[in-house]
Amino acid sequence: MKKIYLLLLITLGFDGHHKVLGQCEICPQPNLCYVLSFDLPDCPGIQATICYTCAVTHLEAYFEINLRNVCNGMEDEAYEYARNWVLSNFALLCGNTPCHIRRTLITFVRPICGRVEYVNGRINIYQGEGGCYKQCREVWEWCWCNCIPGQCWEPKCYEQPPYGPHINWRILSFQIEGTGTCDKINYNQEQKNYECVWINWRECGQLR
Repeated sequence: MKKIYLLLLITLGFDGHHKVLGQCEICPQPNLCYVLSFDLPDCPGIQATICYTCAVTHLEAYFEINLRNVCNGMEDEAYEYARNWVLSNFALLCGNTPCHIRRTLITFVRPICGRVEYVNGRINIYQGEGGCYKQCREVWEWCWCNCIPGQCWEPKCYEQPPYGPHINWRILSFQIEGTGTCDKINYNQEQKNYECVWINWRECGQLR
């Protein structure tokens, strides 16, 4: 009988961490929340508040990434770092899906139009609502290869890095969701908050 082994580490110390940071209030129930802190070159101290749900019975998951304390002009780099961190650590957040059984579908959303706060030369980015609701939806396929012959046995198991068990993921689709409208302007210190503005990053569907 085939089994899918799920590591539901929901209690992973999140509550105390989030109460200190106070960021999880933006994640509506029943979403889970994880606050990721990281540094980019010449831009330390970025935070990503990751709101997510794990539909483990359907092998689907949904992630909304809100960014704080991002250096102006580094929106793409910050989002991609947070998204790739989720892909690399998905098993800790939602559980493992062996490649020889099935794949998990992971949806990421980021705002095209959204709310921006400009604080001390850094920006905070949040999803838009109502007439500002317009976002990019990315769907990825994810699974874990155990490198066991007859189950999952591929070149990365024996002749390419990492030469052992590994994670596979790939992008399946991009889609623009919502009909919100927003102005494309430069953020500046003279106006601290933008209730609805075009977020300064790549068009939906563009990858490096």
